[in-house]
Amino acid sequence: MRATRLSVATPVLALAAANAHASSSDAWEAFRANVEKSCLASLPEALGTPNVFVEPTGTQSFGIAAIEGLSPESKSQITYLCIYDKQKKTVEVSPPIAADFLHVVRESEREAAAKERAATGDNTTEDAAGQE
Repeated sequence: MRATRLSVATPVLALAAANAHASSSDAWEAFRANVEKSCLASLPEALGTPNVFVEPTGTQSFGIAAIEGLSPESKSQITYLCIYDKQKKTVEVSPPIAADFLHVVRESEREAAAKERAATGDNTTEDAAGQE
């Protein structure tokens, strides 16, 4: 089975940029904290040392988060995607997604890859499997 990459960042960031100037930084920080708290509370299982990645402003209608952690049930790294309805203040959580199918790239990983590309002169965007 082939791994699928999640490529929603560009449209989400474009929508988010339009909203970003509409509120104060304190309001956005409170929004992100509320999305994180609501999403963690809605998970069907408690993950070991979860990492929560909240898109800074979401879309016009929704907050978006990815929660990655160790599943005590399956003993493997999994990710849940969480959509937070800004008006209703409700969340929907995806089924668990195995690390084989979705990997959340941390900023430290992105920086390390950029340094490696700079050092080797390799500017390709494909991985070993030939996927972009």
